[in-house]
Amino acid sequence: MPAHGQLYALMAAEHLQLDRLLARASERDPGGDAAYEHFRQRLLRHISLEEKILLPMAARKSGEALPLAKRLQLDHGALAALLMLPPSGGGLHAIRAVLAVHNPLEEMAEGVYQQCEELAGDELPDLLGRLSAAPAVPVSSWSDSSKVYAAARRVLARAGYDPQLLEASGETAS
Repeated sequence: MPAHGQLYALMAAEHLQLDRLLARASERDPGGDAAYEHFRQRLLRHISLEEKILLPMAARKSGEALPLAKRLQLDHGALAALLMLPPSGGGLHAIRAVLAVHNPLEEMAEGVYQQCEELAGDELPDLLGRLSAAPAVPVSSWSDSSKVYAAARRVLARAGYDPQLLEASGETAS
């Protein structure tokens, strides 16, 4: 099976779209907040595709979780926590830092997408259909409360990231 099959193409295209939305959300103009909301919706849906469809399929087909599944789940938790924060420099910086580590684990040769595609075998057309048809995920409003920032720092640390990523732009919600 080639490293860049149909599953890879679908999911990597989502990564590219998410990268574009994140770049747009990082711009300091009136469209940035709308782009951030769209980014939040799309990233949470993308995480849901992996957590509810891809990783369970891989575990079912192989008889055990993929070796990278736990790492991805920790990253997903960190990203979900970061998406509860406002579209500010520190939060956006932390999201970019997590995605810079996370996305290559999925896209690399022998990465999660290739492993899932190979495991899907003749179920691939059904799997691709389920991924494409998956609904949007409900998204809560973001919050700039000190409790949300503290929770995001804890989740970042649990996932192995420096919680100080949130202060990268000099922000300090206490």
